[in-house]
Amino acid sequence: MAVRQRHLKRKDSAGGSTSALAMTATAIGGTGANTCTLEQPLTGRTPDGTAFAVPKTRDMLQSLFNPMTPKTTFDIVTLLTLSTHLLVALFFPLAAKRTILMASFAFWRLCYNGGLGWVLNWQSSRHGLVAMFKRNGWLDSSRGGKIHLWLKSELEAKMGPDYSFEAVPIEFNAWLLYRQLVDLILLNDFTAYFFLCSCYIGSANDSEPWHAFLRIAGGLILLAFNLWVKIDAHRVVKDYAWYWGDFFFLVEQSLTFDGVFEMAPHPMYSIGYAGYYGGSLITGSYTIFYASLAAHMLQFLFLSFVENPHIEKTYERPPLAVQVIKRSRNRRLSSALSDPGDAVADEAVTSGIASSIRERPTSLWHPDLIIFKNFDLFRASDILIMLLLAYSVGIPLGFMWATGHVRLVLVYSICQCVGWILFRTLALGFLLKRQSTSQLITRWYIKHGGNGEEAFSSWRAVCNMATIMTYGSFGLVALAAYHWGDADYGNLILFHTLGLLLIAFHVWSSRSVYETLGDFGWFYGDFFARDSSMLSLAPADIKLYYTGIYRYLNNPEKVIGQAAFYGLALISRSWAVFALALLLQICYFLFSAYVETPHMEKIYGAQVRRESGIVRTVKKAVNLGIGQPLFVGSESHINGEPRHAGEDVPESSGMANLLASTTKPVKDILLETRGLLSTTTARLAERALPSELSKIDHLGFYGLKLLPGAAWKTSATKSPANKAAKSIYFLGEPIRVDWQAPLNHSRRDWIGIYPVTANFSNQITTVSSKGHYVYIHPDDNLLAEMVVGDSVFAGFVKGTTSVKDNAAIANGERGSELQSQKGHPRKRSSGIVSVLHGEALFSSSALPFRVGTYEMRLHHGGTHAVLAQSKPFEIAVCDAKDIVGMLGDKDVAANEPDGLDGLALALLTVVNKIFAVADSRTIPVTNQGDLSGGGLLNDVCVETDIVEPLESVGDAFSVDEVLDESQARRLGYAIKEYFGVEFSSDVLIHAAKHGATVHDVAKRIIEARKALSAYSSANF
Repeated sequence: MAVRQRHLKRKDSAGGSTSALAMTATAIGGTGANTCTLEQPLTGRTPDGTAFAVPKTRDMLQSLFNPMTPKTTFDIVTLLTLSTHLLVALFFPLAAKRTILMASFAFWRLCYNGGLGWVLNWQSSRHGLVAMFKRNGWLDSSRGGKIHLWLKSELEAKMGPDYSFEAVPIEFNAWLLYRQLVDLILLNDFTAYFFLCSCYIGSANDSEPWHAFLRIAGGLILLAFNLWVKIDAHRVVKDYAWYWGDFFFLVEQSLTFDGVFEMAPHPMYSIGYAGYYGGSLITGSYTIFYASLAAHMLQFLFLSFVENPHIEKTYERPPLAVQVIKRSRNRRLSSALSDPGDAVADEAVTSGIASSIRERPTSLWHPDLIIFKNFDLFRASDILIMLLLAYSVGIPLGFMWATGHVRLVLVYSICQCVGWILFRTLALGFLLKRQSTSQLITRWYIKHGGNGEEAFSSWRAVCNMATIMTYGSFGLVALAAYHWGDADYGNLILFHTLGLLLIAFHVWSSRSVYETLGDFGWFYGDFFARDSSMLSLAPADIKLYYTGIYRYLNNPEKVIGQAAFYGLALISRSWAVFALALLLQICYFLFSAYVETPHMEKIYGAQVRRESGIVRTVKKAVNLGIGQPLFVGSESHINGEPRHAGEDVPESSGMANLLASTTKPVKDILLETRGLLSTTTARLAERALPSELSKIDHLGFYGLKLLPGAAWKTSATKSPANKAAKSIYFLGEPIRVDWQAPLNHSRRDWIGIYPVTANFSNQITTVSSKGHYVYIHPDDNLLAEMVVGDSVFAGFVKGTTSVKDNAAIANGERGSELQSQKGHPRKRSSGIVSVLHGEALFSSSALPFRVGTYEMRLHHGGTHAVLAQSKPFEIAVCDAKDIVGMLGDKDVAANEPDGLDGLALALLTVVNKIFAVADSRTIPVTNQGDLSGGGLLNDVCVETDIVEPLESVGDAFSVDEVLDESQARRLGYAIKEYFGVEFSSDVLIHAAKHGATVHDVAKRIIEARKALSAYSSANF
């Protein structure tokens, strides 16, 4: 796919800055061994917007190993743990030290990827580490005591004269402390691996001396390359990104990401682990190789689950809540600045929409088959492809296994594979060449009554069929040629491992290419259209953008697009498969040289990049190494201008996404196991629960009362006969509940929503709330973890009342007698209880999004001990014609409730309920409202507004043309329940990616209802 790297238009970074931070987070990954003094003063900015001068940091290795440098407690602990590995390597027998060092390496690697990963994820999602220091006051001089003094002395000893413990924000000090943990874990991880390798040196059985020479030379080259990668990466990202600084604060800094960052995505985690395989070659040990491979895979999982999500929400695409709240505030600002006399917005919402929106093609709603993605069992073309695959691959395999004629099938499969290779590259290449020069395919369809849209649609089907059959024919050859016989077991496992790695690498590279190009670029769309008006799948701006995997390679498919076929050759140990893979790669080189490249140069001209990022990096490294410009013109320029980090942002996804997908079945098994064990655990806990609840004062003064929703407020008759409407809420509607609790209740008390049949006990909750919970009265400690869009801190206090507790008086008297008998006098209870009254709001992600019957449970202090329960309530749906009146913020009635405009308004209301987010903020209160005397002084109150993103049916039914899986499932479920039409989440995601509006979806619903109503049971 040569230079089809152009059609994804780069979006602005999340923070509104084009600084190098968009690449900074991709470079992190361990502790550095180089001087990490920041070159110039930087300005840091905390999440709350506080700006500060970032002090310079010192080199870790020098401060740790230089005997002239004073040592802190952290340094001493690190040195002691490092020395244990040396002692084991020196004084233990070989077998024992191999076992101990392997266990040590596994422990420190899990501490790195598991422990540090959990801490970073906690910090990224909830500001958890900083919130912990705030809660405990360890970095506060007024609350920290001796711990504060000790931490202050430790940090000041590690920093320079420009550092002041009190002058920098808590985020910076928390980051400095986190660095100490990183140094401890990563240095021990490296040391354990080094001594583990030393235990296996000499274990290889080389048949020839030159085998050993090549093995050791290759290992040393990989070690040298690994060292260069680390040094060059640290040169670019400095200390800030090396230690994951952007998880704590951001810096205003511009960097040019060249060098190693033009060679591979996430170089610290990809090619930065080449030294592991260098160590495996030097030792010649399979044990070291598989230990290195396991550690590398853990690093990719760390990248996938920790860093990539943080990179995406920080620099690429902010979370939904941030985008919605920002859009709402901009809307209010523009509304305040607009002319008050201009009041036509509401009319634009209700009329004239259909004529202003262009027709959407079928491909918008029914995405094409991409290999086997989007496979539709009832689509004719998909069925035909599966039948073709079955006839070409399945029947020969069955014949081979039934008759044993392996050689005959092998000859047939090779001939078939050659045919599909030539068809996919040369035949289709010839058609594309003619399409480029004379629009052959488009002209053919126009001549026979079609159009350009149909021509491109047919081409996509043929191109995908050729790709599938090429893969299938290769698989058939590999199965027919698979043989190992009496091969060495070690080589058998090694070759299978390498083959599977190449297949995984192929899958990752193909996914990266597709994510960068999209459907239009994947199917060579610019051979059929040169502007967005010609084809529906064409992007708005057809230009060259070197993003994603194309940042590093001009033509990934030509260079690494056949990795899976070489992997099959290794697994099958077949020269025939290898020859076919080589043939395919040669054909792709010809295809690129004579078809793609000329077409790209004709369309884009000077925009076409001559050298890839890897080539430029290698040339610059050679020029630097020999001290003279051996290669001229290899600077990092595009169109005569230097490239900066903000221009090319590498893709967040990678091989880690492939590996992460394999964890889903394991997670499902664990969840099922936990569900089976939950009942037993709950029963054991329930036996001890009465004694726990007996410790809670004034247990009878906890309570919940649901506030009526839209069903009751809009009820025609609010008579006692219609009281059932009080307990009905519509799908997506916020739910408010009144609560009461004694004044001394735990500030971690919370309310969860559960299906009424989920818990068998009224005293303890046995199932997870799945995120559907709200704290009733959070304090500063809890609010320290509040992030934008949080819906769990939507509880607040309205006031207090003083209530007489007769039961407490009686219990107090009986308790006094018992205590007196034991010789311990007890003070009599006054019998007056101060009770707090408040309200909690369930909205956004805190709401369950399924029709059913539920209940609320008030829990004690962060536990699952139940203090009070609400009456059961129902989440239901109303008629589509009543949605705007029931759930809408405005009393808008469409002229035709069942028509397109009316349904579009109803759908707009539903979509807004799905995408609504909670905009919470804290307000200090000196004296909250008092219901009957008494008060609550110096408390904190949380105000929550429900923010909805869309204004009119002409808006896209997604935020920033991105609809994630959870949002798509919610929207699909809501459409099914409210309108009776079922859309899969894949269809909605595909339509959102191509800019479909609320009006488009409403029109699709109308068409679907017409198609289904003709044969509904009501007509028969």
